[in-house]
Amino acid sequence: MTNWICHGSTLYIWATTWFTMVLPCDDMADFDLIRRMADQRSDFAAATEAWEHFYLRHHRVLMYICMSDLGYLLGQDDVNDVVQDTFLKAFSRAETFNYQESCQADIQARKCRAWLAAIAENLIRDRFRGQLEVSVADETEIERIETPKQEAADETEIPEPERLRLLKLGFAQLSEIEQTVLRATMSFWQGDQEHQRMPNAAMQELSRQIDKSPENIRKIRSRAIDRLEKYVNENLQDEE
Repeated sequence: MTNWICHGSTLYIWATTWFTMVLPCDDMADFDLIRRMADQRSDFAAATEAWEHFYLRHHRVLMYICMSDLGYLLGQDDVNDVVQDTFLKAFSRAETFNYQESCQADIQARKCRAWLAAIAENLIRDRFRGQLEVSVADETEIERIETPKQEAADETEIPEPERLRLLKLGFAQLSEIEQTVLRATMSFWQGDQEHQRMPNAAMQELSRQIDKSPENIRKIRSRAIDRLEKYVNENLQDEE
């Protein structure tokens, strides 16, 4: 009989009987850890041991991501709760992860952290589900969205890796407030929505934290997006 108890940031396993010998997890690849987690119905003790190692490997990075993107809104204690809930959700949903893909260890780590970040983002969305929302776009951005673009006939598609590289470089050149506003508003981005919105409570907390009105936040966001687009387009032209 095995009991699984979660307290704070630690997963405890109390076992009255230990029948199965499992291999150490220290040197296991991330995907192998998730595979063992997914096999929890047949060997729960091995699955929880794999979870503990997975937690220790990725906890610090996920905490940094959540504090950077959501610390303004949640505070340290709630970020801790979100990170903890994220790892517990990852354990229960391990079988949904594509751990059979063949890739190098560093790529596995990036995919695992992207998966954890997506889980955390969904948990945040659930916290604010049903609450009053406000637009994050200012009037000029809405006008730009609603005006059909005239695309050049010879326009070539930008390779995704190159666009991401330039976006990261351009983002680093934004001011601290611009970066904070983009992180905050993008946390609630919905790709299928033309006019992006965020919970009013989140907007009000962001306004308090950076001492800017919601209207100014919309303008800062619009200006930051324009600066990013300009940086990407200009640097793509330089490399052609």
